[in-house]
Amino acid sequence: MVNNNKFRNTVGWITILSGIVAFISYFLVAASVNFNFDFFSNPVIIFSIPDVHIGMLRWSMIADIFGYYLLLLPALFFIHEWLLGKTDWRNLITFCGTSYILVGAVGASILALTWPSFLTKFPISSAEQQETIKLLFDSFSQMVGGGLWNLFDTIVGGVWWIGIGIFIKREKLFLGWFTIIVGVISLLDGFGNMLEINALAETALNLFLVLAPTWAVTIGIAILKNKIPLLNK
Repeated sequence: MVNNNKFRNTVGWITILSGIVAFISYFLVAASVNFNFDFFSNPVIIFSIPDVHIGMLRWSMIADIFGYYLLLLPALFFIHEWLLGKTDWRNLITFCGTSYILVGAVGASILALTWPSFLTKFPISSAEQQETIKLLFDSFSQMVGGGLWNLFDTIVGGVWWIGIGIFIKREKLFLGWFTIIVGVISLLDGFGNMLEINALAETALNLFLVLAPTWAVTIGIAILKNKIPLLNK
């Protein structure tokens, strides 16, 4: 499986595409709120931001489903095959990665539907209904962003990146350490939210949103070129 050139090339390109689409998602969500980056830590302020682009916000979440999550699945199972015989923790490591991808994609799917719905209804609602819509918008944002993404997902994702990074480092030092760093930053985001250290959580999140797609492009190129021992089983 790992030595199949056609399969390896396909996985490489899909993983590179994952990083590109994730960057597009990041740009779209920022552009939809006029690059008001406070939105990432306090989504409900969207109601005070002028000229919010609802369609762009919706597509940012659709891109998020694929960029940060589903398009990583081929690389996840590619690495799972490579880990065979290297560690008894292989299945648990892959389980954490799979959980990160699926739960994260579910969260983005929820927001792709609910955010545009709330924002579309808000201007035509009464003052009392608008307060309810703000409350619901904040509740869904906290459920997905604070719960699924920045608490659960950061933990299982961090374990996956650190887990595979430890073994990648044995074969390719830079790529291994880069993978571990992405995992550590993911965990810092999770622990920051658990301990309610907002500065830590927000800093880690902002770093992760850039480093995770960069990692995907980097690992995709490595898979595609097959230039590192990591990918030679």
